[in-house]
Amino acid sequence: MINNNATKTYNISANLIPVDEEIIKVYMQGAVYAFCNTNKGEAFSARILFGGDNKNWGNTPMQKLYDYYIKEGKTEEDAHQAAAIDAGRLLKAVLERDSREFEIVGKDTGTLYKLV
Repeated sequence: MINNNATKTYNISANLIPVDEEIIKVYMQGAVYAFCNTNKGEAFSARILFGGDNKNWGNTPMQKLYDYYIKEGKTEEDAHQAAAIDAGRLLKAVLERDSREFEIVGKDTGTLYKLV
């Protein structure tokens, strides 16, 4: 759950089948657990978890987000941007349903969260 969340959670724009969306959420949950266990007390965002050195989503469930936008005719840059927005929305949904407590601690290119 997110303690100090006053914003609405939006659905993703990619029209994925529900099982693909759920698989992405499970994948993200694993990334959150791994990050929180190895970086105690540090803030994270979708960009920190799934960008930078982790921006190549090939062979991960998240590739379906990018592929959706490419199939819709978006340029690579626009597909990356749209997929990143969806990743942020999915991350928030994952944290909201997590039994542990998180809080919003700021923003970088997206919302920064921290395990309480």
